[in-house]
Amino acid sequence: MLSNSPSHAVPLHRSYSAAQTDHFYTADVHEHNNAVNNLGYSPEGVAAKVLKLPDPGTVPFYRLYSASGGDHFYTTSTDEVNNAAKNLGYALEGIAGYVYPSEHDGAVPFHRLYQPTLIDHFYTTSVTERDNAVNNLGYQGEGVAAYVLPA
Repeated sequence: MLSNSPSHAVPLHRSYSAAQTDHFYTADVHEHNNAVNNLGYSPEGVAAKVLKLPDPGTVPFYRLYSASGGDHFYTTSTDEVNNAAKNLGYALEGIAGYVYPSEHDGAVPFHRLYQPTLIDHFYTTSVTERDNAVNNLGYQGEGVAAYVLPA
């Protein structure tokens, strides 16, 4: 059982901007509401739960944004953060929450996908949703970004 799931787990809200072709994930409900009410995003529910504070065995889930590509990118890898910031035009926006870097009791895979034509990263815990994005929407599977708590 996860020791901190009742007190530290928070919803990771998912929204989508058709105009930017951007999936946006945040654990901050006010930030989510602002994106929906003022920035043209449509709410898509809760993608998963993340920890709001670090806990033994967790790592930061970094959030980056490319203004030129209109894309949010999330990763646990500092190497990917550094590469995206130095070479790919992304700016670090902070930490979306804390997640598990590998399998953990009670956690599920958070699949990462990328659509190169649209320049969009997409994350989901659903294998069905992942497979549909790959088979029908032009996304490429990029493996498991992290392990998160189910929504």
